[in-house]
Amino acid sequence: MKFFNSQCFLDFEQAIWETDPELLVMDQILDENPHIIKIAASCFPNAHPESQARVGRGGMTLEQVVRAAIYYRYKKLTFIELSDKTIDSKKGRTFMKMKPNQYFSPQALQENIAKISTETLEKIHEAVVSYGIEIGVDNGQKMRTDSTAIASNIRKPSNASLLWDCIRVGYRLLDRTQKLLKIENYRCYQKSAKKLFFKIVNTHKKEKRHPLFVRLIQSQERCQRQAFDALKRLSKITFNDAQREKNRQKYVEALTDLLPKMQIVHDMAYRREILGEEVAVSDKIFSIFEDHTNCVVKGQRDIIFGHKINFASGKSNLIFDCIQELGNPSDSSYFSKTIDNLNIKYNITPRDFAGDGGYASKANLDYATAKGIVNIVFNKVKGSMKNIASSPKMETMLKKWRAGMEAIISNFKRGLDASRCPWKGWEHFKCFVLWNLITFNLRVISRYILEKL
Repeated sequence: MKFFNSQCFLDFEQAIWETDPELLVMDQILDENPHIIKIAASCFPNAHPESQARVGRGGMTLEQVVRAAIYYRYKKLTFIELSDKTIDSKKGRTFMKMKPNQYFSPQALQENIAKISTETLEKIHEAVVSYGIEIGVDNGQKMRTDSTAIASNIRKPSNASLLWDCIRVGYRLLDRTQKLLKIENYRCYQKSAKKLFFKIVNTHKKEKRHPLFVRLIQSQERCQRQAFDALKRLSKITFNDAQREKNRQKYVEALTDLLPKMQIVHDMAYRREILGEEVAVSDKIFSIFEDHTNCVVKGQRDIIFGHKINFASGKSNLIFDCIQELGNPSDSSYFSKTIDNLNIKYNITPRDFAGDGGYASKANLDYATAKGIVNIVFNKVKGSMKNIASSPKMETMLKKWRAGMEAIISNFKRGLDASRCPWKGWEHFKCFVLWNLITFNLRVISRYILEKL
């Protein structure tokens, strides 16, 4: 076989939008509303939609960063898969405004997307919803609300697993500190602690687990003392070599962060497993890696280790408001905040407002009435409370309509693979939820436009 003498290039054909018309409409929405993308410019001081952010292969423009994040959530990808799409996906490259022979590594994509802050994403979300209101997708006069829980990226915690995490991470840092300081070997209890951990996992009787926990807690105490001594040594010295000094500062920060968590884990394990006390949730930590994680209990369902999120949606399924807070606040505490957010962000006071029994309270009923809401319906009421509705038929209709909020939440979590956050840290957790929310609302608007067409 004879090859051409001239250099051959891979020439991508035009994207076939017939197989994904929603993505085409989303692309046109972003083209027609450049202000949505320009909101993120504050997170890139040296970049604007036409300039290079100078991070990653060839540099990413601001528009490419925002579009890549939306495509990443719309297609439910990992950053490695997203990087592959920047190479061999015709629709993906077209949507992300890729230039010929341009592609981005997973690191470049992750670093640039992570730069966009929570406050900026909230403004982008407001801009998307405002566009939906402007073209008639929803007018916000009929609202329903419900809460859900999104899990952090941790395994199910137990006292034994948390103690073991403290020990293995502690000795990992001690090993690196030893190499940096070039000190004599310390005594390592990691191997014996690992055996104790597996014995505890496979032992079910309380009386047999007790002595094993005593020994595992003692191993953790030894590791904690050694880590504290290493921190004192690192704090007393400095290095002339820039790289060694950088490593020293990194290990000081890591040990300073780890030691308080080790103490909390030690106290809760000792109180529960040795003394037999009930430990309050406020005194617990559920992961030394994702220490912001809360324990969320929704009714009689499984416990979720993550965060509670409250959504408010209109008749079009467009999600107007999202509240993310630490802790496990009651649903009733979200009611007034949701009404205030609708008024502040969109200048909207709904005519009808529906929620489940968790939002029902006399204070919330009075608050909504004072704000001018006509029909206020809860799925279940407490005591002598009564729903406020123009007619029994309206009350029944709003109760049934509210149940559709469960489907919206299910579509949000499963349709975008957002039931578990793979990003690290509380701020990035909020960003992950907001990127999914922006993508979800763009999808709702695009479906509305396609139905009209």
